[in-house]
Amino acid sequence: MVIETYRKIMLDGKRIYLRRFQVTDAPVLLKWGQNHRYHILAGFEVFNNLQEAKKGAQEYANRKNSFALCLKENNQLIGLVELYERGLDEASLLKTKEIGFMLEQDFEGHGYMTEALKLVLHDAFEQMGQTEIWAGTFDTNFHSQELLERIGFKYVYTTDYAQISNLFSYKEKYYLLKKEEWLKMVSNTKS
Repeated sequence: MVIETYRKIMLDGKRIYLRRFQVTDAPVLLKWGQNHRYHILAGFEVFNNLQEAKKGAQEYANRKNSFALCLKENNQLIGLVELYERGLDEASLLKTKEIGFMLEQDFEGHGYMTEALKLVLHDAFEQMGQTEIWAGTFDTNFHSQELLERIGFKYVYTTDYAQISNLFSYKEKYYLLKKEEWLKMVSNTKS
């Protein structure tokens, strides 16, 4: 089982690995989808039953840059990281992405998401040729904001979606990490 799992690894870290989602991940997605905390902090979608979660798992599996975050020690799925398209025209769409992430509450504070984000950022900047990565967090998600700043992201602006439409009642803070800043930070940690 472990050998088969490792064949599907996309990005490999010290304590975690990132792989493609599978329909068999549906029970975990169902658990997350029924936890109000993940809706509030990460905007994770609601799943009411296993069938909805299977459909969601298939959608994650179909996304090119959607990663299941797993522990190496037992292959447990504990979170997700995704890169989304971002840009105003075709040229910027090719060089700019937005990153989204969520970690199961029981695994917070152990550095797993830091390790996962660094793997994805390394791949995005050094393999995919991205020039900048954006990240948005709800304005009340202080843990994610601190994590983004710790790995080099800079706060840029806040959008109050209630001013755009009365359908929304939240604010989102946006952060940016540019490739040259990432490369500088990586070279400083190597020396």
